[in-house]
Amino acid sequence: MDQNRLAADKKSARRRGAWICFQDESGFSLLPAVRATWAPKGQTPVLRHRFSWKRMSMSAALAYRPDGSQATLVFQAEHGAYDTSSLIEFLTDLHHHFGGDPVTLIWDGLPAHRSNAMKAWLATQRRWLHVEPLPAYAPDLNPVEQIWGNVKATELANLCPDTIDEAHTAAETGLERIGNSYQLCFAFLDHTGLSL
Repeated sequence: MDQNRLAADKKSARRRGAWICFQDESGFSLLPAVRATWAPKGQTPVLRHRFSWKRMSMSAALAYRPDGSQATLVFQAEHGAYDTSSLIEFLTDLHHHFGGDPVTLIWDGLPAHRSNAMKAWLATQRRWLHVEPLPAYAPDLNPVEQIWGNVKATELANLCPDTIDEAHTAAETGLERIGNSYQLCFAFLDHTGLSL
């Protein structure tokens, strides 16, 4: 990421009193996220699951105060994939969550982020929302990527749910666990090598 641009964005957020929000989407299904596990010697663990492609998508924003005094996680899940209209709903909820406080949003180049409808909507939100794109092919700069890995390695690891709602409950439990941990929220930011 261009360090001069990043420094300017951080100064802009500080000057505006804005939350710095990293946003990303991910998905999960009834297929288990297979992870290494323990078992008695000679007894290979076997995962029995329903071979189903039913999916849910998650959207999350990991938000920080520019002075590092606060961090919060805002998330949402829905059936199917996120598109422009569902992302606009998520951003509207984000706006309400922060009580109208200004936000600097940092996200990747997902087509729904760059659609004409999204650009038109963003143009009407300039009083509170400033958007900055992440560089192409740089998921390592987004701390939300660490959240997905953590939840899939913990609550969703080797989970063989019967319904997509069971998987949703497990994912939500993991996101709430992370959102309640100030240390984890900042550890994920530290992992990117970025600072506030």
